[in-house]
Amino acid sequence: MKKIVVDAPASSANLGAGFDVFSLGLSNPRDTVELSASGFGEMRIRTSYAQNGADAGPEERAVRAVAEKIAIEFGIHGTIEASITSRIPIGVGLGSSAASSIAAAVAMNSLFGLGLDERGLMKFAVEGEFAASGSRHYDNLAGSLKGGFVIVNGDSLEITRFTPPEGMAIVISTPMLKLPGKKTQYARSLIPGHVDIGKLTRNVFLASTVVAGFAKGDIDVIGKGLDDSVVEPARKVMIPWFDEVKEAAIKAGASGACISGAGPSILAIVDSLKSNPENVMVSMVESFSTHGIIANSFITTAGEGTSVVKGP
Repeated sequence: MKKIVVDAPASSANLGAGFDVFSLGLSNPRDTVELSASGFGEMRIRTSYAQNGADAGPEERAVRAVAEKIAIEFGIHGTIEASITSRIPIGVGLGSSAASSIAAAVAMNSLFGLGLDERGLMKFAVEGEFAASGSRHYDNLAGSLKGGFVIVNGDSLEITRFTPPEGMAIVISTPMLKLPGKKTQYARSLIPGHVDIGKLTRNVFLASTVVAGFAKGDIDVIGKGLDDSVVEPARKVMIPWFDEVKEAAIKAGASGACISGAGPSILAIVDSLKSNPENVMVSMVESFSTHGIIANSFITTAGEGTSVVKGP
């Protein structure tokens, strides 16, 4: 029996105006996929799932879809068993299904020596995203695969990565809200089909500012770009008191804040050499609490991406 263990991190996509293009791979939390293969004959895939006793969810569907797609494409036979240990909260804008999907693709690639490059891994991993959320998008996958700040082209699957500046802390605050079923699809349905040219121009400026900030290693410049004239205004209706919480984060010392992915998590970027991330986190939690909303929050940093923990 061959066995491999791969873990992949949570990610925050969009980062303001970078819809479906920008992503930030986080150092934690991380999901783990353990994959083993044995025997010959007809292909069989078995999956098991663990998240604090929760029933199997979208991450199991994601891993199964990726493993099946790769096995069929490369004519792999025998029994493949996948065990998923989930630590990333599901459906809150932290790329849980993307982490499991890219971990499964990396595990299959390494276990069977398939020689897939980054584009190949993304091509198969996106089938897991589709199985889990009903949508094919590559931003979370790229962030989880590469870590750091990434720009991904959804057509060519080309990824450009920037190493985040020293001292950049990331505060994540997730309000405990009742969300619609198939939240990702619903969140995408809120996006306007037509965009005013003025808003488009502003978004180009904002997205360029984020890229410039990472290129210069300037956290304050990154923060100034974390705004959006198109997607965030449409989606923030899902997050009560969003503007107030964002303002509270900035007043407490954050360089900027935005919706993480499709939400409802809110991401704030903090220059920890100038401000205390703990103060930002407390301010965000208290702002939600003022309106009777409980928020789970934590502080993290940008991570290094998907890694093989134990190889065959």
